[in-house]
Amino acid sequence: MRNSRSHIGKTLSEPIIIGYMSVDVDRQYHSDLSQLKFLNSINNGSTSLDLNHNITSAVKRNTEDNEEKIDLLLKFLQDKHQYLFPQFQADFITYRRTLISVMCAAFDQERILIRASLFKGSIYLCSIESEQKISRRKSRSKEEMKFCAWGYKFEQYMSSDQPNLEPDIQAPVIENAEFSMFYYSKLGDYRLLYGAQIDSLLTEKSTLPKPKAKDFDTNLNYLRSNSFAELKTNREIQYMRQEFFFKKHKLLLCWCQCYLANLKGLYVGFRNDQGIVERLQWFDTQDIVSYCKYEWHPQIALDYLNQFLTFVKRSFEQYQNQTGPVTLQFQFNIDKSISVTENCDNDILPTWYTQA
Repeated sequence: MRNSRSHIGKTLSEPIIIGYMSVDVDRQYHSDLSQLKFLNSINNGSTSLDLNHNITSAVKRNTEDNEEKIDLLLKFLQDKHQYLFPQFQADFITYRRTLISVMCAAFDQERILIRASLFKGSIYLCSIESEQKISRRKSRSKEEMKFCAWGYKFEQYMSSDQPNLEPDIQAPVIENAEFSMFYYSKLGDYRLLYGAQIDSLLTEKSTLPKPKAKDFDTNLNYLRSNSFAELKTNREIQYMRQEFFFKKHKLLLCWCQCYLANLKGLYVGFRNDQGIVERLQWFDTQDIVSYCKYEWHPQIALDYLNQFLTFVKRSFEQYQNQTGPVTLQFQFNIDKSISVTENCDNDILPTWYTQA
């Protein structure tokens, strides 16, 4: 992983974990490790996991990322302000998913909307759903919603609340709950601070249980001393075309997730159409690149992200002397051009944050 960061173009420094948060069933912020999960074993090969098991008892996610925007990230920044600044002052503050959307845009033609607010020297980035995406999400079929539920159930099959503890697959899946870590890194000349949802801590024989103390530094040192993994489900690959799309789209997304959060790898459950995971396969982060070398190249993604950040930075140059938040919206068009809309409503930095 560390060796793979040596590129001819712009480089991303190894991300430093600078914080964490748990989000409960009510989507409330907690400065603790309560939602941290553990992946206790990696077994490549055949299995049989029914993703429909107890699925009707799941507590469904009742909010979308677009509704929350970056509120939970802002709550973390507000809570840990004295610890973070000025040591981790950043040019850009955002979620990993926004950075990933830009990196993937280097290889596809999907329209992307990103709202950016300049405030006290930092630019906050937030992905915004287009009207078409909102309409598509609200009209999802039962089958599409089932695929989402299967993903959450797979995470429950694989993860436990403590190291070397069996997963509790009888408990209702809480789709609202999550654990996130916050990272500080540099891409070229730009300092980045971003949050990322983390699926599981990768357990080894020496892995200790979660610290019982609520001390921030104790928990931070615990997280920094361990490795983490991404969990995904995918339809079993039977044809060359399916493998092509898996490499071109799914593994590009997953590599970006792993790379930006310095995760050790990706654990995939390959399922059939009935929701039975029949095969498990582990992908080391550094091996994904060579596996997909004919579909995409990581340097193109990193350089494209760097170019976008440069464009955003320059777009705000005329507003540097303004005291309040200034917001612009950036739209990626199908022809790879980017449109900028000025005087957007400042709806990603609420007053409870800017006035604190």
